Amino acid sequence: MFTGIDDVDWASMGHAYGNASDVPELLRGLASADAAEREIALDGMYGAVHHQGDVYDCTVACVPFLFELVATAGLPGRGEIVELLRSIDGDGRDPEEMDFWSDDEDEYAAWAELLARAESDTRARSGVLLDVLADPDARLRRAVPGALVQLHGDPEDVLTVLRQRLAVERDGGVLRTLAAAVGELGVRYEEFAEASGAVLAALLAREGESGLRLSALVQLARCSPSGPLPEGAVGIALDAMREAREGAEEDVERDVEEGAGRGAEGDGVRSGTPTLISYLRRLKASRRGSVKAPWATELLGELHRALDDRVAERFSLLEDQLRSPDWGQRREAIDMGGLLLTGWRGPHEESVRLLGEQLREADHRIVRWAAGELEGLYAIGGPAADALAARVAAGPELLPQARWRETSYGAALCALASQGDARAVPALGDVLRFGEVPEDLGDWIGRMAPAAAAALAPVLLGRLSRVVPGKQPRRTEHLLKAAAATGVAEAVGPALRILRAPADVTRPVLRDAVRALAELGEPAREALPELRRLARDGETHLRVHAAAALWSAGGETEAVLPVLSLGLTADHWSGRIDALRVIARMGTEAAGLLPELRGLVASPEENGGWVAGALATALWEAGRDEEEALPVLLRAWSAHVDNRPDVAGVWARMGTAARSAVPVVREELASARRHNNTGGTGRIRYRCADDELLLGHGRALLEACHD
Repeated sequence: MFTGIDDVDWASMGHAYGNASDVPELLRGLASADAAEREIALDGMYGAVHHQGDVYDCTVACVPFLFELVATAGLPGRGEIVELLRSIDGDGRDPEEMDFWSDDEDEYAAWAELLARAESDTRARSGVLLDVLADPDARLRRAVPGALVQLHGDPEDVLTVLRQRLAVERDGGVLRTLAAAVGELGVRYEEFAEASGAVLAALLAREGESGLRLSALVQLARCSPSGPLPEGAVGIALDAMREAREGAEEDVERDVEEGAGRGAEGDGVRSGTPTLISYLRRLKASRRGSVKAPWATELLGELHRALDDRVAERFSLLEDQLRSPDWGQRREAIDMGGLLLTGWRGPHEESVRLLGEQLREADHRIVRWAAGELEGLYAIGGPAADALAARVAAGPELLPQARWRETSYGAALCALASQGDARAVPALGDVLRFGEVPEDLGDWIGRMAPAAAAALAPVLLGRLSRVVPGKQPRRTEHLLKAAAATGVAEAVGPALRILRAPADVTRPVLRDAVRALAELGEPAREALPELRRLARDGETHLRVHAAAALWSAGGETEAVLPVLSLGLTADHWSGRIDALRVIARMGTEAAGLLPELRGLVASPEENGGWVAGALATALWEAGRDEEEALPVLLRAWSAHVDNRPDVAGVWARMGTAARSAVPVVREELASARRHNNTGGTGRIRYRCADDELLLGHGRALLEACHD
């Protein structure tokens, strides 16, 4: 083993932490019989030789020795070496799309050459993987199929050997990775999609192997993203999940995963090395350990992603998973539910109700996770409202505390309040007397009926009375916004107190106080002198907000229009949007600014994106000229997806005059995706409330036009 390793001038090479003279020791560590030594060596390879995916000259020099290790019969840990080689290869990375640390063209060229060599060297030696596809080491067999698809240059040969191996393999985990590799080959090579699909379709007929069938279904959906699914596809997935829960399929995967840190002799002694790899392995094992059949849950997540816009199937799968008696499967379903429900339109009512049912669990983590998702789903959260209210009515597990939002009770309360539900008011009053003030509190109160909102005014005003102007600006901001949202005249007092305090003390919260007065409207007339001063002499970022308050409190149009005209010339787009939104609120009272608005329309390159939406809305509200506004609104619709709810709202108010917008609205409403779904995965969540608003406006327009 390691023939010629000492002939390499490692000291002349470098890695992330200096010269590469320690690399031979790392390579020999990978061949150690001691699991801890192997783990430390592998961590060193990722930490220095292949640091954060970088490739150095020593990285390329390691490639032949790494393949030699893979080919060494009986050596443990070879599956992880295969994964390392796949990472070094880079899977078709483009240097031009990567960040390089130097502007020197020669250094860049040398680096790009290293990347190319890493790819060519790993692929040139990938034939070694064909020889270990049937190796006795199951972990190695699991790593090889995907590596062959990525590295081997002949996809026809790869498909042949994968098909042959599928016929004789007996390990459930290996079978699933073989199916995944067949699917990946069909995705990468369009000319092999049909052949890959035929192999996968045959796997669906194999009895007693639910995991393999589920994996094959995932890959069929990937190979044919818009084509028809096999008959009974959802049933196949649900059967696999049920059989996994019931332990119907014998699977040694967990034992294999747990054995990854054991000694070569299988003596059962774990290696607890102080390495990042060890930490990540333990973290993964801990997460997977809470699920009876983690592979099934992971495959269902992959199936969701593969199904993409096939929302009927996805919601059926989600509902079944939310009903699962397995704690871990429901945990994953809650997470997937948050992504699906915020990102896609579909038959969501039952899924939302089932999310609500999770609040009846004794496990506080489940309650907190489900309530956390429901808070973001407030616009469609009605089916879960009773469950949320019941959880809140049961009271906190502890006395209300400053960090009440971190408890399961607090999470349920936030979700209920986010819907504007009056049943949240008594509990909100209790926790707000001394506890954390949520950033979204003002929005919650704004969704409440006036009487329910007003009931929270005393506690909010009490908190504000104890605020020292300029101190704790974030808390003051949230309290001012919430107090203004109650609509009570008494909320003027705290905002006016800030306006009258010395400016150098109140500067951090001055804008928040002005915004609160603008929200309160006529009750803020007492503040008109201070508002006139700020609109005339205040700092630039304050003047437009002061003008908005002047108009809403006193209707002083003549004093407001010059300030807004100045705001329309702001260098930053956010300043222009602030002025445009005030103009839209004023409507035809701001008609005197139509020449300035038309000037902005004539410069679309400077007023695109979000500005285009605010501009189109302001132009319509100030001028009420359908012929002039319609082309500007259509441009704003295309300029940024976030403009669409407001633009659709204008069209709904126009009614039949907006008939020319019907085709784009009809196309939008036909989409399975919410308008702001950018295709993200993981923990990303979308503003489904904005999309529900868009849907409502769009349907109103189509109904008005009898479409």
